[in-house]
Amino acid sequence: MRAGLLACLLGSLSLLTAVEVRGLRAPVRVVWDSNSVPHIFAQSDADAMAVLGYLHARDRFFQMDLLRRQASGTSAELLGSSALEADIRARTLGLRRAAEASWEAHDAQVQALLEAYARGVNAWLRQTGNPWPPEYVRLELTRASVPDWTPVDSLTIAKGLAFQLSFDAEQDIALTLGLAAAQQAGQRFGFDGSVLFNEDLMRAEPFDRTVSIPGFWPARPTLRKPPLQTARASPWRLAEYLRPETLELGRRYLEQAERAPLFEGTLGARAASNWWVVSGRLTTSGFAMLASDPHLTLSTPPIWYEAHLIVAADPARGPMNVAGVTLPGVPGVILGCNQRLCWGATMNPMDVTDVYQERLVIELPALVPRGTVFENQVEPLVVIPQRFRVNRPGNGRADDIVEATVGPFEGGLTFIVPRRNHGPIISVDVRGL
Repeated sequence: MRAGLLACLLGSLSLLTAVEVRGLRAPVRVVWDSNSVPHIFAQSDADAMAVLGYLHARDRFFQMDLLRRQASGTSAELLGSSALEADIRARTLGLRRAAEASWEAHDAQVQALLEAYARGVNAWLRQTGNPWPPEYVRLELTRASVPDWTPVDSLTIAKGLAFQLSFDAEQDIALTLGLAAAQQAGQRFGFDGSVLFNEDLMRAEPFDRTVSIPGFWPARPTLRKPPLQTARASPWRLAEYLRPETLELGRRYLEQAERAPLFEGTLGARAASNWWVVSGRLTTSGFAMLASDPHLTLSTPPIWYEAHLIVAADPARGPMNVAGVTLPGVPGVILGCNQRLCWGATMNPMDVTDVYQERLVIELPALVPRGTVFENQVEPLVVIPQRFRVNRPGNGRADDIVEATVGPFEGGLTFIVPRRNHGPIISVDVRGL
């Protein structure tokens, strides 16, 4: 089915243009206000998402393409060999594998909206005469080298943002390295390294309910802070369980992660984020105020894309009127307001990632891991072959993308441990093989 996308630009410009987009059920009107925010008027949710995809692609396609590639582990096909190491890290973690599983788990209505959004993106990509983003010109890439947009691409970008707000394996690794160093120092100089670690690096004290506001606890006696209890020495030492090679693998993994854009914002201390609400009883206007600051990584262009979606009467869901910020590459408003309420988001820093030491059984003569050992039993691994490609810009040849040679233990094979919640083996010690 074909229908027209009618774009009416208002504000400082006075221009009326019509663009034809495949798959729309009815004409859609777009009005840009004086702040260049698009207001999309559609007859169905699917048409609104398709037009949002079209506008995202028109204004932010290179950003969208880079985000999907960084999370998928294919950014070297865009940026060149300097991005190959980051691709290996991303491919091993498997955010795109998770997105593919999520696609299968979504119901038909959600899939239809994702497909509509992808149609809108591809409509812009396929229209002749649209200006090609200048970044591709510098990278010597033509439209022929850029894959069409898919619903899984949108889910992969969403997984990437969720990953950046939750991944904390570096804390497990860094704290383990810190405890190992403290215990080694204690063993050498005659003190308990575990106590040093717990009191200096991971110090924990009881909650102090003493407050500075007089009469805050009128019915309670004065609260006194209990004395800090010295951490007890732990009879368990890391050296008895973790091999030195494992600690070295952890150090190297952190160094590699620091060079991968996908890990930007995930390493180091968590600053969390915040939101707050003021009741309308306390404001001059009489309306409530909501402030939401997710503390996301600063970038150019920015993460968000402001938009307003108005659907007169979707056949399945009825009317919709929602405004706020969207994420280029993903359909829908992430943070915003409808006619009844507003919503924001803040990050709750939780420990959601665990790192394990595994012992591999290597199959000879192929030198490929056959499984891991658990309770003296060999458990099979899931092995996923990976294919990496890199762009070679700067030689004057357009779309010069070639195969990259990556060894099986360097990322050419991904090893999945089913017992560990289907988590990947992120690093392997191959010395002695």
